[in-house]
Amino acid sequence: MIHMSGVTVPAIRRILGLVAMSLMVMLPQQSWALNIVLSNDDGFETANIHALYQRLKAAGHDVVLSGPTQNNSGKGGAMNFLAPVTPLTKDTRFATVKAGAAGAGVSPSDADVFYVDGTPVMAMLYGLDVVAAKRWGGQPDLVISGPNEGANLGAINNSSGTFNNALYAINRGVPAIAVSYSGTTGRSYTALTDGAVEYRVADIVMQLVNRLDAQKGSDGRLLPLGVGLNVNIPVLVDGVTPAFKFSRLGVATDYQPVFYESLSNSPVAVGYGAGVPFPGISFVNNSITPPAGVVVPNDTAASSERNVVVTGAIAVSVVEGVPQARRSNEDTIKIRLNTLFNQP
Repeated sequence: MIHMSGVTVPAIRRILGLVAMSLMVMLPQQSWALNIVLSNDDGFETANIHALYQRLKAAGHDVVLSGPTQNNSGKGGAMNFLAPVTPLTKDTRFATVKAGAAGAGVSPSDADVFYVDGTPVMAMLYGLDVVAAKRWGGQPDLVISGPNEGANLGAINNSSGTFNNALYAINRGVPAIAVSYSGTTGRSYTALTDGAVEYRVADIVMQLVNRLDAQKGSDGRLLPLGVGLNVNIPVLVDGVTPAFKFSRLGVATDYQPVFYESLSNSPVAVGYGAGVPFPGISFVNNSITPPAGVVVPNDTAASSERNVVVTGAIAVSVVEGVPQARRSNEDTIKIRLNTLFNQP
């Protein structure tokens, strides 16, 4: 046995091994190009999603875009179960693909951009189950849904295709980020120019992606299994860089869906030219009194997404794919139903 100043060679090797392991823990993981599926609910041709697509590609990531053919905001987690996706009966939202083309296919201008004539979740799953499977032989490293045209805050997330895209990906075991921008109006990617606000939004998302990539877990994942992020960006002001702030979903939101007996009684419906004397869904907000008897939640928590965005910060909420109740609520219900479950 060789000794060096009273320390054996095996002991030195063990010490060096421990030092190396400590350095691995202290230092961030090496960043690599990521395989990313990008989707949304506003349509595959929008300026928001293409600005991010371009930024991700320029950073060296392998990206495919798979979005719906039309603006499908408010469709939540809906899908056309067992309904064949047949050829298009009308042009896509911004007419880059014409009626008569395949209902699920590739953009004529970019072989990495795909579309589905269906709901947002259908388009996102097409990206996961068809495109990613063929391209990478498995799931991507990340799904990004958005950036959405408009905020998705609190209670309205239940209705959001952007948010539900992320939930479906999370439940598939894929890290996912839902992103929404409060200030964007819908326009085609063909309108993008240098300095466009959509690129500023994309750059904010890139900061998150870069940080997650540099701080991957020991398993190499960007986010823990079953976990994702809901990100809401406030209206961007020239010369002002908003700060990131952790938030919670809460229920505070800019828009609460309400069923009206007559849409003619809804200020929002009237403002959008849909104020017809027929029943339907519209919205109320802080400045619109709901119909008599309708109660909407009042969430004043400073940590709630909507209340964070109002301060001008970027709200980042950590979410989980499955809405499992917290243990305290489980215990309460078990006590209330105890006699039912213990009947002979």
